Amino acid sequence: MMKKEITSLQVGEPFPMFENSRQMVLGQDGCVMEILPEDEGYILSLYMRNMTKREFECLRYEKIKCSFIQEGDFILTLIKYGNTDLIFEISLDPTLYKDGRGTNFLKSNMITIVGIESTTNIVNTLRHCSIPVGLYKKWITVWDKAKVIENYSQKYTNWMNDLDDRYSVEELWNIGVYAGEMGE
Repeated sequence: MMKKEITSLQVGEPFPMFENSRQMVLGQDGCVMEILPEDEGYILSLYMRNMTKREFECLRYEKIKCSFIQEGDFILTLIKYGNTDLIFEISLDPTLYKDGRGTNFLKSNMITIVGIESTTNIVNTLRHCSIPVGLYKKWITVWDKAKVIENYSQKYTNWMNDLDDRYSVEELWNIGVYAGEMGE
């Protein structure tokens, strides 16, 4: 029998997932998306330094709009909260998973979005919703191809760096293809 570790997330408690990881740096802004084990979907950790009441309310209550930029075998997803300026880039390289999770993206279109105060690593908001169907199908197509592309990780990183060098996050949102809202 396989042992399964369960992590509980609670508002007001420390975020346990990246406590010993180089991905999370206290006091930084940004986001990290991970494929969860089994068929549990995804987790998107949104780190915000000195989160304001307005930002908290946006993360908690605003509609989450999605768009994407796809060039060949690469995809960048963007989410925007309502009509605000809160926009996040979501990148994911499924070839980095050496524990088998890289194939779990086919099993669930559910995502847990965690708003974290990055100066304290405390969970401020939790939302669980579905990914828009069209976007989810794009992810499956692109990430399934990634498995057979030689040096995919390096090529994807180079592509992402090039986009970030050429465009602001607002410009990326504006040139992205609208893909619906979370929870549709």
